[in-house]
Amino acid sequence: MRRATSLPPLIPFIARRVLRGLAVLLVLSIVAFGLVRLLPGNPADVLAGPYSDAATRARLTEDLGLNRSVMEQYLLWLGRLFHGDFGQSVYNGLPVLDLIKQRLPNTLQLAVAATVVSVLWGVPAGVLAALRQGRIFDRLARGSAFLGLATPVFVFGLCLILAASYVVPTWPAVGFVPLSDDPVRNLQSIVLPALALGLPLGSTLCRFMRASMIEVYEQDYMRTALATGATRWQATLRHGVRNASGPVVTVAGLQLAGLVGNSILIENVFAIPGIGQLTVNSLLQKDYAVTQACILLLGLTYIVMNLVVDLIHRLIDPKVGESR
Repeated sequence: MRRATSLPPLIPFIARRVLRGLAVLLVLSIVAFGLVRLLPGNPADVLAGPYSDAATRARLTEDLGLNRSVMEQYLLWLGRLFHGDFGQSVYNGLPVLDLIKQRLPNTLQLAVAATVVSVLWGVPAGVLAALRQGRIFDRLARGSAFLGLATPVFVFGLCLILAASYVVPTWPAVGFVPLSDDPVRNLQSIVLPALALGLPLGSTLCRFMRASMIEVYEQDYMRTALATGATRWQATLRHGVRNASGPVVTVAGLQLAGLVGNSILIENVFAIPGIGQLTVNSLLQKDYAVTQACILLLGLTYIVMNLVVDLIHRLIDPKVGESR
């Protein structure tokens, strides 16, 4: 007997997402390559200095290959990318891949810590707000969520720095200590950035979790659980949270992708040597190779996280693969 609903095979499903991701990366590479060249100045001007003569700038321009056409420069850069060569920084001469490897662990640590903060604040607060709908806690949770959504992360970070400096003057409000150097100081230096990045993201999770839980409470299986003698807390923990988690997982995955982009602001506010700070510094220094690599890395993060979200969503609702 033929099945009424045939689920799309997993391999073609992933293959379509990967092909779309590669197409997006190709477009992003064109945008990144073109945008950095629209900025005033170029690496030759930065290396030569403000008091150099025209001959020096012309020689550096030729050495860096900037005298070629933009299309030729792009094709050469794209060809090197296919061979795993991201180029070298014109500022310090180090390979771009080495610079990213040095700073990526710091950004990942910040992203993980911020994720923990956002989940610990957003999910329980959303469940409790739905459970206490219309009461004081619900109003406080919604007000806090709106405040977190309305406040830019860098403003929130500055407020945390001021508050920590006033309440606990000995707390390392700014600066970063690597985990390998001092684990205790590392945890202290990551607390404020994780709060600044995680609390606003948790506000989004709180709103979605609350709305999803309120919808779940209207379902027949919840009424049945309550009618069989289960308390509202028991029905919530056994049936409600699991069934309400579908939309929240999707939102959480997209929020994780946005963590890397938001880290650009937070890393510069708290002086964390991560990918975000590297991106800003390379832009200021007109370091084309580093800037392009950082932009591609941010785009790749979004693509990978969207693929993960699609896979999780497909596991929750297998029919998602039929229409996408």
